[in-house]
Parts: sequence; C-alpha cells; structure tokens
Amino acid sequence: MIRTLSGFLGLPSDWDFLPWTHIPLSPPQWGEGQGEGQILIGYSMGGRVALRMLETQRFEKAVIISAGLNAPDEARRARDEEWARRFESDQWSSLMRDWNAQPVFGGHHVERREEDFDRAELARALREHSPAVMPPPQLERIETPILWVAGERDAKYVEIGRRAVARLRHAELWICPDAGHRVPWEQPERLVARLRAFLEFE
Repeated sequence: MIRTLSGFLGLPSDWDFLPWTHIPLSPPQWGEGQGEGQILIGYSMGGRVALRMLETQRFEKAVIISAGLNAPDEARRARDEEWARRFESDQWSSLMRDWNAQPVFGGHHVERREEDFDRAELARALREHSPAVMPPPQLERIETPILWVAGERDAKYVEIGRRAVARLRHAELWICPDAGHRVPWEQPERLVARLRAFLEFE
C-alpha cells in the first residue's frame, strides 16, 4: 500500500498520475500506527513530515521528494508567518500569483481553487510545519530504505539531498532531469519509471 503526504497546498488528486493505488495521509493520521509493508511518499512539506514519521515507524520503503532539513531560522520563520497572515486575509488570485512566483518553483505554476481549502488550516500549517519550527530530523535513526529525489534545476534541494543521503543508513539520491522543485508534476513519467525500479513494482 502506498501512503502519500502532500506538500503545502497539495490535494489528494495531485497523485493521480501514479499507476498504483495510493491513499493520502491527513494530519490527524501523522504518526499513527506502524508502516510495516507500506510505502511512504512525501513531497516538500510532506517530505519533512515523512522524515519525522520514519524516525519512529518502519516502512517497507520511502520516497522523499524536494524536502528540506528543518533548522532554526528566524528569517524563515518570519517569512512563513507573513505568508500565514496573507493566507488568512489576502485576495485569492493575487495570493496564488505571488505564491507561484516564488523562485523555488522556477516558473512552474499550479492552479488552486479557494473553495478546496480552509484558509485557517493553511495558515496553521505554515506556522506549525515551517522548517524553522519543526525539529531537525534525526536521520541516523531511520532504518527504512529511502529514495531521495530532487530536480536537477533545484540546486538548493539537490545539495540538501546529497547531505541527507550521506547521513542516512539506507538511501540513494536520484536527480530528476529537466525538473525543478515540483518534480512529480513537471516530470511524472520519469518519476514513475524511477519509482518502478526502486519499489520493484510492475
């Protein structure tokens, strides 16, 4: 069974390009139960949450995509607080324009409808799951085999992936060609092909 953890503004339907059955994990389920026999896939914010889960839960395998490593950072905390306030009050179309225009996304846009979200929950996620707030992952504790994925144009996260894989016990780094931060939706076919090999799925 594949369990998915989306990034900020992620929707369960974002993973519909996967050719295998997958079930999204919602926040109340984070940290529940054991992952024996399950595959965990986490993207961006969801990848950072997945790493925290993997410290105490053993999954069959895990895939971490475009995830950072948490660290105290007052400047980042302040930026996330500013975004949280904007998500509470700003006009939606201009908010989405500015969110997608962030350099980390490299010009890649995703469409999101306001009616699909609870603004208060989005603001809460930015505050509570900011990489400046969450504890740094204890990578050395993780036993689950991991495929760490970063897009080749996403230089910051490629370097983070290299550092993370060097500390993990059972991990490999795959740098996806012709992709930035949003690897799954920029290069879905390439990602599926790499997942087939790693997960040993048909």
